[in-house]
Amino acid sequence: MLLLAANFAIGLAAGDFNSVALQKKAAQIRVLELENQARRNRTRSSPELKTARQALSEADAAFAGPRRWMTIHMLLGSAAALVAVLVNSITVTYFIGTSRWCKEVCQTYRLDAELAEASTRLKRGTFPWALAGILAIIAIVGLGAAADPSGANWRSSASLVLPHYVAAIVGLAVVVVSFWMQANRIAENHRVIEAILAAVRTIRGEKEPLPT
Repeated sequence: MLLLAANFAIGLAAGDFNSVALQKKAAQIRVLELENQARRNRTRSSPELKTARQALSEADAAFAGPRRWMTIHMLLGSAAALVAVLVNSITVTYFIGTSRWCKEVCQTYRLDAELAEASTRLKRGTFPWALAGILAIIAIVGLGAAADPSGANWRSSASLVLPHYVAAIVGLAVVVVSFWMQANRIAENHRVIEAILAAVRTIRGEKEPLPT
């Protein structure tokens, strides 16, 4: 959550990246048009071309600062997304393993089947939250990539900045709730495991009393 929150703050600190990126793109296109025109006219330069190149140089300078922030935003965002997806995946793996363990131990020692059922219910109740956390991350990353003006979607990237911003806010809230629910259910499942272990220790103690 700290990684996701930090990246959200960095995204805000980058400022209006789309604006400066599109200004640079427009300046580049203008220079290319004038250079092609100069080649067709067999001239080396023109006042318009000099002005366009100066505008491109100024656009490059204005683009440099936001570009550095956005590079950090993208790299940290990728790392935060991978970690968040990993944590949700670990929860899924944990419940797959422990619920099966509970079932097998209860069958082996003929314990109350409700103990195994309790673990299974916790597993079923946790999977949707883990999936919601993963899907929220995918939505944030996907909209972030679509809002990147340096990509293939540069013509309509500006229109996706607000959806990316809203998705980041909503997605962060979803991930927070998802992690909270998963943590609570893992704690409940741990108590179920402790109850099973206590019952097993009792059975083993009755069948195999320790020497005094």
